[in-house]
Amino acid sequence: MAIINNVAYSWSMITLASTALGIDEGSTTLEGVSGIKWSKKRKIEPNYGLGGKPVSRGFGNISYTASVTMDYATQQLLRSTYGSLMDIGEFDLIVSFANPLASEDWTTTTVTLKGCIFAEDGMESQQDDTNITHEFDLNPFDIQIGDAMSI
Repeated sequence: MAIINNVAYSWSMITLASTALGIDEGSTTLEGVSGIKWSKKRKIEPNYGLGGKPVSRGFGNISYTASVTMDYATQQLLRSTYGSLMDIGEFDLIVSFANPLASEDWTTTTVTLKGCIFAEDGMESQQDDTNITHEFDLNPFDIQIGDAMSI
């Protein structure tokens, strides 16, 4: 893990942006997001021959998954603009990690969740909830990991 000036990457450094949704970095539109996940996976299987032991490895497709957890107010803000989360259409979500306390040797790290689309709209809540949140799958088409220039 990178620690620069005794500061590790943390939740407070994450910013979200989406040009397709008109959400700039630092916008309050997505301030009710309390979780973000993404994953890239490649199918890897051993290939067998004589003797019952692997003789090589085969590589299959790469799959992408991502999700975002939003509070109900953020969901409602998006619904007021688009009607339903499922009506938003495809969008890219840019996840950046930046440290405002770091010196010039800190690099902003960016992950772009490409071609996200909501396949559901809903909510869940139960007695004694103090914040109504829901995790939504983003169904990304691609995940691009890249570093921006140093701050």
